[in-house]
Amino acid sequence: MLKKLFILVAIATSFSCQARRPDLSPPAGPHFRFLSIKFNFHDGESRQSGRVLWRFDESSSKFVFFTPLNQVGMELDVAGEEAVLVNFRSKTFWRGDFRLMLDRLWGIGLTLSALRSLLLDGAAPAAEFLEQGIAVLLERSAGTGAPSTVRLRRGDVELVLRVLTSELRPGRVILVNYAGRYRGGELEDVLEQ
Repeated sequence: MLKKLFILVAIATSFSCQARRPDLSPPAGPHFRFLSIKFNFHDGESRQSGRVLWRFDESSSKFVFFTPLNQVGMELDVAGEEAVLVNFRSKTFWRGDFRLMLDRLWGIGLTLSALRSLLLDGAAPAAEFLEQGIAVLLERSAGTGAPSTVRLRRGDVELVLRVLTSELRPGRVILVNYAGRYRGGELEDVLEQ
C-alpha cells in the first residue's frame, strides 16, 4: 500500500513540475490565418447556406466548402488571383480567375485581396466596391473590433458572411496539384455536378 502511494505521489509531482510552453502572439515561425465562416446567399430565386473553412498565408489560400451533411464538397485553392476549384464528388476541377468564380458562384465579384481585407480588417476598398455596385454593411464584435458579420448586396443578390473563428495557427498552406488526378472542366460543369 505504501509503495502504491509513493508511486502516485511521484507521478503527481512529475506532472506538476512540467514546464508549460508560452503562447506566442503572433506565433514564431511560419503561420497561417484560419477562418471558419457561415454563409447565407439569396438572389431572389434560390437560397444557399453552408460553412466554409478558409486558411491563408502570405502566398496561398485554401477554401474548403462543406455539404449540409458536414462532408467536404469542394475545395478552392488560390495563388495570387489564380483559382483552382475542385469538385471531389465528380473528380473534376476548373482553373481561372478568382473574381470570375466568385461572381458566378454568388453574383459578387471581388478580388481575393479585397475579400481578405474586408473579413480581417473590415476595410472595404471604396473604388472596387463602387465600381461593382456592391453595398457593404459590417457588424463588428464587441471585444476585438474585428468584423463578425459582413453583408454584401448587389441588386437582388445578398450574401451574408458570419465569421465564427479567426485565429493564427502554426504551419503553412500547401496547395495540391489536382491536374494529374482529376479531369479539367468548365466552371459551370464543376459547380453543377
